Amino acid sequence: MILKNFFDEFQDKFILITGGNGQIGSELVESYLNVSARVICLDPEQPSVDYKSNRFEWIKADITNRKEIKEIFLSLVNQNKIPDILINCAGISVFTPFEDRTDEEFNEVVHVNLNGTFLLSQYAFRLWKEKGKKGIILNFGSIYGVSIADMRIYGDSGRNSPEVYAMTKAGIIHFTKYLARYAAPYGIRVNCISPGGIFANQSSDFIQNYIYKTPLGRMGNPTDLVGGVFFLTSSLSEYVTGQNLLIDGGFTIGD
Repeated sequence: MILKNFFDEFQDKFILITGGNGQIGSELVESYLNVSARVICLDPEQPSVDYKSNRFEWIKADITNRKEIKEIFLSLVNQNKIPDILINCAGISVFTPFEDRTDEEFNEVVHVNLNGTFLLSQYAFRLWKEKGKKGIILNFGSIYGVSIADMRIYGDSGRNSPEVYAMTKAGIIHFTKYLARYAAPYGIRVNCISPGGIFANQSSDFIQNYIYKTPLGRMGNPTDLVGGVFFLTSSLSEYVTGQNLLIDGGFTIGD
């Protein structure tokens, strides 16, 4: 019976998604709208998709700015739009070689990936603790938060897996475990999803190299993540917290 009404449980719930205008974030926005959730998207850029839904709201936001995040949460409370679920999906990277990394590049990735995840989680936790609400946080890590990149995959593509991206994603995974234990007494669950490589019109050489190392024989698509996201933000996972779900086609088997 729990599966019969699975999608119904998202109806009219408020889902707060950072990075909702990105490749993965936009797929999650659409997926939650399809199950009648109310989606609040935090992103510095206006969505490129017209969702044609009164259940969707975009808020222009710099998730690294504490003052902005504080004001957004106060506004949501005043409008009776307290989030039920927070999805920290925003993330960036850089592609210059390690030896050429600038302080500006390094700090920007850290601020968005780590500071942004921290700030949103902190304000959501404070609010839920105050209201006695059993909220759910879902963070986004990466395979490179648990596995060291094989630089041979990238060849001469001009792209690579930068150290700062791996550092921040590993930090998010560990932060997930910390916060899950800290928040558990309040009935707040915290989990993480770590996707493998997502197809985004990369070079043919990169795609072939990546597929060669992936047991399921292809790169991922944003749609491949939706099942895991729904599971970890639903009652089906009510006894799951502090976990990092790898959705990578088997890429990290053996790591």
